Amino acid sequence: MLTDQHISEALSRAYVRAIAGRAGLNLAIREYDYGVDGSFDEVVVRQNRRVESGFALSFQLKASTQWQIDNTQVVYDLEVKTYNDLILRRSMRAATPCILILLALPSDSMEWLICEETQLRLQGTCYWEYLSGSFSENRQSVRIRIPRSQRLTPESLLTLIENVKTGEW
Repeated sequence: MLTDQHISEALSRAYVRAIAGRAGLNLAIREYDYGVDGSFDEVVVRQNRRVESGFALSFQLKASTQWQIDNTQVVYDLEVKTYNDLILRRSMRAATPCILILLALPSDSMEWLICEETQLRLQGTCYWEYLSGSFSENRQSVRIRIPRSQRLTPESLLTLIENVKTGEW
């Protein structure tokens, strides 16, 4: 049997795959993880076929039960190495933007996935953050705060791709 960590990773990939599919974006999951777990690529119609436009958004994917929520924010302790990798990536102006995606799961692993005859429900939700700031000298983690409004949905994902296309990012 898989560990809870591997199960939560598989569920986070399923969540991201479903959101990308509904948004009409191509999803690439990396075979090897060097600070980037995957990317979303815009697909456009050119003449009578569909092709990738060249606009992409990379992501680092995390799944956790160790998060808190208040009225406006999700609070999560991110590994300092991951934090610094994302800060470095943002500082490279010509690089493809790379966001953090956090799947905030219920603490009880039996609640993560509900299978019923009429629906399949993945309990929890993904939040995204485009980290900025200074490198951290912490040893283990950096506490980050993600606005609850930054849920990863098909609509929000298309807005993020638009940020890449317009040069806002």
